[in-house]
Amino acid sequence: MSPDFGLADVLLILFITIGPLKAAVVYAKLTGQADREFQRAVAFKTVLVSTIVTLVFVFFGQNLLGIFHVSLPALKIAGGLILLLFALDMVIGEHKDAATDGPPSLDIAIYPLAMPLMATPQGLVAITTIVAETETFGQKLIIAAMVLAIMAVNLAILLSAGKLMRGGASGVMVVVSKVVGILLAALAIQLMISSFKDLGLISAAVGTAAH
Repeated sequence: MSPDFGLADVLLILFITIGPLKAAVVYAKLTGQADREFQRAVAFKTVLVSTIVTLVFVFFGQNLLGIFHVSLPALKIAGGLILLLFALDMVIGEHKDAATDGPPSLDIAIYPLAMPLMATPQGLVAITTIVAETETFGQKLIIAAMVLAIMAVNLAILLSAGKLMRGGASGVMVVVSKVVGILLAALAIQLMISSFKDLGLISAAVGTAAH
């Protein structure tokens, strides 16, 4: 598609950044005690919101950044902070029994499932960067088709993720969610480090320290 991104590269990047793993783990944890109808509603709403957000960034991401005078490094920092806050809550937040708190709200489909776990900050940054490398509108349509294909996979995974909570797997999911939270926190930090490199702040700091 460009000297920097081929079709296989773009598909791999998109699958890693907006794929199902992180959202599926949290989805299974949050909806494990809910009925099947509620789980399906959350799954469909999560994927719908994520699809809309990602497609907006495919076709209008650069325009939105320009309108609000937001640079890619700023988007990386903001996205990294949001992801870090949620990840810290997963790792060190208190585990509460779902029976005590009552049934979850359908709003979990928007936060945290759709954003920042499926339409991830790093995914939106990746989409904006990839689109910046496109040369024709047809290439944007190809990227949009890839996004739709990945979202279809995401929906299929979410619809089957509830089975992970059956057969006494809730304790395992708590452990898995902690591990995923640690990885998400590291990913959030990495996203911010990348933005600091883009701005030249890390190189400047190293150069200053050397003197």
